[in-house]
Amino acid sequence: MEVNGKYQLYPMMRIALMLILGIIIGDMIGDQVPTTVWLTGMIILLIVVTVARDKPLLQSVAIIFAPVFFGIWVVSERQYSNRIELPGYEVGYEAVVVSEPQVRGKVLCCDLLITSSEEPIKVKAAILRDTLTNQWNLLKVGDGIVAKSQLEEPRNYYENSNFDYKRWLTVHGFQAKTFIYYNCWAPRQVSLEHLSMFDRVKISAMKLRHKMIGDLQQIGIEKDNLALISAITLGDKFMISKEIKQDYSISGGSHIIALSGLHLGIIYAVLIMAMTELLRVFRKDDYISSRWVDVVIQIITLLAIWSYVVLVGMSGSVVRSATMITIYGLVTLLNRQRMSLNALATAAILMLAINPYNLWDVGFQMSFMAVLGILLICPHRRLNWFLGMIVVAIAAQIGVAPLIMFYFGRFSCYFILTNFIVIPCATIILYGTILLLIVTPLSALQGFVAQLLIHVSSWMNAGVGWIASLPGASIENIHINWMQTLAIYLMMFCGYRIICITLHSK
Repeated sequence: MEVNGKYQLYPMMRIALMLILGIIIGDMIGDQVPTTVWLTGMIILLIVVTVARDKPLLQSVAIIFAPVFFGIWVVSERQYSNRIELPGYEVGYEAVVVSEPQVRGKVLCCDLLITSSEEPIKVKAAILRDTLTNQWNLLKVGDGIVAKSQLEEPRNYYENSNFDYKRWLTVHGFQAKTFIYYNCWAPRQVSLEHLSMFDRVKISAMKLRHKMIGDLQQIGIEKDNLALISAITLGDKFMISKEIKQDYSISGGSHIIALSGLHLGIIYAVLIMAMTELLRVFRKDDYISSRWVDVVIQIITLLAIWSYVVLVGMSGSVVRSATMITIYGLVTLLNRQRMSLNALATAAILMLAINPYNLWDVGFQMSFMAVLGILLICPHRRLNWFLGMIVVAIAAQIGVAPLIMFYFGRFSCYFILTNFIVIPCATIILYGTILLLIVTPLSALQGFVAQLLIHVSSWMNAGVGWIASLPGASIENIHINWMQTLAIYLMMFCGYRIICITLHSK
């Protein structure tokens, strides 16, 4: 960001900021203005950018406002497409279960995708459990049901909380919520023909994920160990107990049980090394260019990465990480700077263009702020693994600390110590799970790897629990609003700029 001693904002960062401004404006004004107005305005501005080359001021203004108009248009279109009229009475419908059912008190909570309507409707459902037939106990991902209930608009339960539950449901595609009595539903084979190919692929991926978790259980991995391994490798956090989640939150290790750049980075590195070894013979062939071999390696690896993203549920942090890795792979082939603020901004632009509601996703915000902190604070020179882990942990924690205080009212004091435990253990678990799949035909070796995973996951949970129990492990009950959060980030940025200017002047 320093050019000849002067501060310059990266071009993609500028576009991303203007796009975010447009999304915020579009969300506030809603459908007060026809969406075609913003689309027409954006097209006109792009034409101005093209033809006004001899008028740099006019061209600059058009470049600035084109992303704003695009942001307003894309969020307005999303609001229009998500708008549905819900009947104010009970209706019958067919649906498919698209999340792992969870017991919460007297109800079974799960996500449903209604398939009998003209357009699929995603619903957050609570099913009252019966104590006679216990048919709820057989319900799993991918099962079809026929039900009768009243579909209601999502709403917030805690008005004083900084966490906007209604917004969270909108961000994740939910259009309604419902309560189903125990005698108002029954299992049934339902047709998926009204669903898009994408929805059908996601359901198939969820079924496969459910089967893989069952396979892990069959080879002897159970309870808390199974929950942790499933979270780290398959993105399934539903089995993790509240106590363990609390320990990871207090100790500052929650990021390790949410699939992110760390996990995909490890998988990407493993695949690149494996593909390089497999195709090494072609590098020695005079008839095949080494560069084309690199292209093939990157394409196969990125296809595998995105297949894994679909398998684990396509959460915001995983998609962001996969997008960053894709950009990384492409610029590697172009021999350009691999990790930069422009790459991060490009990933943000792509994700917000596809779904502008990602802007309000907590995982999306924390993921980008963590990477932004790492890119700004971490030095470009190589560090040994010990110093590197410390610097990266501090940089990521600085990036997300204000958001954690805003959403969760907590600051973890021993996050550096936590990272020395969770990062090596998570790396072993990821490598071990990949090895577990490879040695499936060899039952004895598979059993040995399974026992290794059990011990490592047990040590990891115990270590995190110990840190969470230390005196002063976290500062609790922090209450700040969104303006104070922005003010903290502004002060942090000013401090960062002062340090950069001071170091540059020496």
